[in-house]
Amino acid sequence: MKRIISILLVSVLLVGCAFSLASCGKKLNGKYKADVLVGSTTYEFKGSKVFVTFEFLGQEKTVEGKYKIAENDDGELEITITFPEEEKDAEKYSGTFSFAEGKEGDTKYIKIGGIKHVKVEK
Repeated sequence: MKRIISILLVSVLLVGCAFSLASCGKKLNGKYKADVLVGSTTYEFKGSKVFVTFEFLGQEKTVEGKYKIAENDDGELEITITFPEEEKDAEKYSGTFSFAEGKEGDTKYIKIGGIKHVKVEK
């Protein structure tokens, strides 16, 4: 009887650990866009991948990278975005930036490095 209870307790602990590890790291899903005077930037998140489309004076380019959202030492959220080395055009979008998300009325948004990107509905 003790052995069965021990096995049951260990199983419950393992399942709890699996769920806690699966919940580590925030994930985003969807497209977020920021318009500027001469163009726009769109971030599309799918799993741990991010597709950044930047449009400048009618020219458009999309690059694929990876992202991770985590808390820094001060307890604030940061997003780290990385791209392959050969993507020289994406250097401006690569690195670690402050991150926040919120909602104003019915509009969802994220802020990356203080720049507000509004969720684009499909």
